[in-house]
Amino acid sequence: MHRFFADERGIVEGLAHLEAEDANHALRVLRLTAGDRVHLFSGGEAYLAEIADTADGVTVRVLEPIQSPEASLRVTLYQGVPKGEKMEYIVQKCTEAGVHRIVPVNMPRSVARLEGKADKKLIRWNRIAREAAKQAFRPVTPEVAGPISMKELAAALPRHQLALVPWEDARDGALRRLITPEITDLAIVIGPEGGMSPEDVAPLLAAGAKAVTLGPRIFRTETAGLAAIVAAMAFSHNLE
Repeated sequence: MHRFFADERGIVEGLAHLEAEDANHALRVLRLTAGDRVHLFSGGEAYLAEIADTADGVTVRVLEPIQSPEASLRVTLYQGVPKGEKMEYIVQKCTEAGVHRIVPVNMPRSVARLEGKADKKLIRWNRIAREAAKQAFRPVTPEVAGPISMKELAAALPRHQLALVPWEDARDGALRRLITPEITDLAIVIGPEGGMSPEDVAPLLAAGAKAVTLGPRIFRTETAGLAAIVAAMAFSHNLE
């Protein structure tokens, strides 16, 4: 069944209007008409709905709520800025895995930098997140925030219930011992292609983060966050 987002008006007296882009796709591409049933996302909730009118955009009538697939665990991924188009892959796949928010971080070993050119990339990344959320039947689109510095990262980590740094030099931390169903707000910090040095990680640990291992194999920057999120979802019982 096709999935669409309601516009900013939300649901009023059982009716909602599709966002302009979704309305155009429904009418021009999918050729939907009155009476066709769709899934509607509005205010972080999911609904079964049917198209009521197409005279001025697309108006849908809400039929019944659908159980939300959103996880009880809210994961914020702090991602060291990678090269090329790797961030697009990270945004897409981590959205499918259930990430709540993605924050690019300019790290010392980041080859690519976002200063002065972040706005255009952020627009694209948020668009990718929106499409990935729709494909994954997620009524909530993760935000891809503006880039931050390492200093800002260290200041942000204590705001989370738990902050983890998957790091190739970690020896004694394991996700399965740290993540339980009682954890609802998790930060995951992933380094860029060159990883993170002990000098990079030290202030993060001083801020309360815990260095952990993802096992004996080394992940690339574009797959490490995805692996950590999927593992966290499993250990918090959000894959059941």
